[in-house]
Parts: sequence; structure tokens; C-alpha cells
Amino acid sequence: MQQTARTLPAFDSGGGRPYGSRAMEKQELHDRLERLHAELRQIDSVDPEEREMLAHLAGDIRALLDRPEAERRRGYAQLGDRLRAAVGRLEASYPRTTILMGQVIDTLAGIGL
Repeated sequence: MQQTARTLPAFDSGGGRPYGSRAMEKQELHDRLERLHAELRQIDSVDPEEREMLAHLAGDIRALLDRPEAERRRGYAQLGDRLRAAVGRLEASYPRTTILMGQVIDTLAGIGL
């Protein structure tokens, strides 16, 4: 019986995650931000304060996605704070949107932001 060598995943120095998982997390974050941005742009709120908050969040997300990757870290942390504040305000009116916000918040936490 011939034995085959088993390859173990290489690990990075940031939390013992296999190489490549960080890239997958960043891609997942990017995809979730794109979905959230699209969702925010579709909402037509009658409340002027909500409309302003939604427009501001959509603009923040687009600006963040348009930045080079190296410049996004600080923006991610700020966006996470704004999303947490918005969830409480929008949860009853826009449950689907706040679920997407929660997914982005969870993904940010998963990559240490």
C-alpha cells in the first residue's frame, strides 16, 4: 500500500489562520458591503432622518469600496461603529437591511476590526 504525503495548511502569524483564509474573509467582506450598498440604495424612506442616514451609509460604503485595499482598515472600523448605531434605529423598519448590516459587522469582527 502506497502512502501519500498529507499536506497541512500553512498558517499565518495573525491568529493561526490558514493562508488564504484572510483573503477569503476580505472577499466576503467586499461582497457583503456590495450587497448592503445595493440594499441601502433601494430603500425609499419617508422619514427624512432615516433617508439621510441611509444615504450617508450608502455613500460611506461606496467611498470605502473605492479606496485602495491598503487604505481601508481605518474606514472599516468607522463604518462598523456607524452600522452598529444604525441597526438599533432601523431594525423595526428594515429587518432585511439590518440583517445585512449585522453580517458586515460580524465579518469585520471576524477579521479583527
